[in-house]
Amino acid sequence: MAHDAHDPLKHPEVQLASGRAYGTAFLIAIILMTVALYIARHAVDAPHTMLVLSGLAGLVVAVQLVLLLHLNLSSTQRWTTVSFVLAFPLFVIAVGLSMWMFHSLDARTMLMGLMH
Repeated sequence: MAHDAHDPLKHPEVQLASGRAYGTAFLIAIILMTVALYIARHAVDAPHTMLVLSGLAGLVVAVQLVLLLHLNLSSTQRWTTVSFVLAFPLFVIAVGLSMWMFHSLDARTMLMGLMH
């Protein structure tokens, strides 16, 4: 890493920040979310609506990861990408287990035998 330790503006991660990338990410997110809202409001029991909405949400997340968080394999951002790759499965496991817990909460807490 060839950067001046005394000038924080010369740091490679600070130099990656740009208003153009942030504005672009914001506009793309607004456009994709508007499309998703339109699809959700005008879909009449379409069988693939949830699949399309999930795909749009994944696309928004990917755009934000690349344009806002600058996840790539360059020498200055490699550690950020590696930390994301290692933390993402933990996030998925935590959310998945929480969803499973609340989905099966009714069956585990209701005492149906005592109700009769």
